[in-house]
Amino acid sequence: MDPDIYARISLKKTEDGGRTGPILARDYGCPLFFQNEYELEKHGYDCRLLLSQLGKGIAPGETLAKVPIRVLCPETVIPHLLVGARFQMWEGKVIGHGEVLSIEVRKG
Repeated sequence: MDPDIYARISLKKTEDGGRTGPILARDYGCPLFFQNEYELEKHGYDCRLLLSQLGKGIAPGETLAKVPIRVLCPETVIPHLLVGARFQMWEGKVIGHGEVLSIEVRKG
């Protein structure tokens, strides 16, 4: 699966209301809520963090520098997305946040 974006992500610490366990080194789905992006800030967009490509999970309180992410509705999101856009990760509550580092052109 090819990524649409690469992002720096940080999970909240458990004691700050984050997850109680890590996200394992596999593809993980969660909605992203983009902030200060007028066309995108009305609701969340389903995405997959392609942690299997990194071969590394992420624990509460940890930051990963360059996570590949696949957007499940790229035709809606990508035209309005800018490098530097910030987002929140949602799992019934905000569990983390991130920043878009690059936007990839999907091949084929």
